[in-house]
Amino acid sequence: MAPGKTKQISKDALAALPETPGVYLFYGSLGELLYVGKSKAIRTRVRSHFSARDERWLCRKVTRVEVRETAGELGALLLESQLIKELKPMFNVASRQRRRLVVARGTTNAAGYTVVHLEAVDYLDVRKSGPILGVFKHKTQAREYLDLIAKVHRLCPKLLRLEVARGYCFSYHLGQCGGACMGEEDPSLYNARVDAAFEERRIKAWPYPGGVVVEERSKKAARKEFFLIDNWCLVASIRVNGEEFENGVLVQHRFDYDSYKILLNHMVNPENHESIKPYAKREFEKLRRGLQSGNTDLLPSDHT
Repeated sequence: MAPGKTKQISKDALAALPETPGVYLFYGSLGELLYVGKSKAIRTRVRSHFSARDERWLCRKVTRVEVRETAGELGALLLESQLIKELKPMFNVASRQRRRLVVARGTTNAAGYTVVHLEAVDYLDVRKSGPILGVFKHKTQAREYLDLIAKVHRLCPKLLRLEVARGYCFSYHLGQCGGACMGEEDPSLYNARVDAAFEERRIKAWPYPGGVVVEERSKKAARKEFFLIDNWCLVASIRVNGEEFENGVLVQHRFDYDSYKILLNHMVNPENHESIKPYAKREFEKLRRGLQSGNTDLLPSDHT
């Protein structure tokens, strides 16, 4: 091999990859992690990287592909999100950095109008935090959203904290604000428009009295995965191969916005409702504690 050249991964190695759901990790010649991806069919997805012209620059650097199989797409999505945050691969540029969340909180001023405040937080406890109108990945996204809803819902930029003014906001003079900034609009009507404007950004209320266990089964193998979820927080993940437990991973009980969106999309899908088993609070806590000591007796009874 010529000096400076990287020995690329062989076609045989690519052909040997499993055609199952899971996560794949691209490594370079020095063992550096280049990229993490996920797919419902790993071999097909990895091959698509190597056949895409605009990805040749990346594939020329790949000398090894590591695979972590999951029971289905939910497990792959959650694992990919977790690994990107933990391992920080070089070329997952969009999501490799763990950012602070930006939350939009609503408070009521002396005149009865909702005033929006943006706050950056390291993590969000959805059980204890005050009234939250919306969650954003960064402040730029939040301010762009506020600017949009000001126009679409005729909300006051002054009450959205987009501008500072002693009197009327600038939008009032353009006929785009009904005068809430100076008390000329019914507060209840204005506040109702604020609530409607944030509907799509609001964290959905947790629909269960306690935690749930979501089961995902592989279509091609005797592989299952159980996810313990409480208040949109992933608490634990347990994988089963046949009748043998492969591992049980306890996760820090902390709200993660990316995981929230993954879990929400999965759990609201009617096709997945039968795989969700609710637990009473005390029973769920007993299950969580049992997993710490390797006891899986309280998992759904048909797992064996």
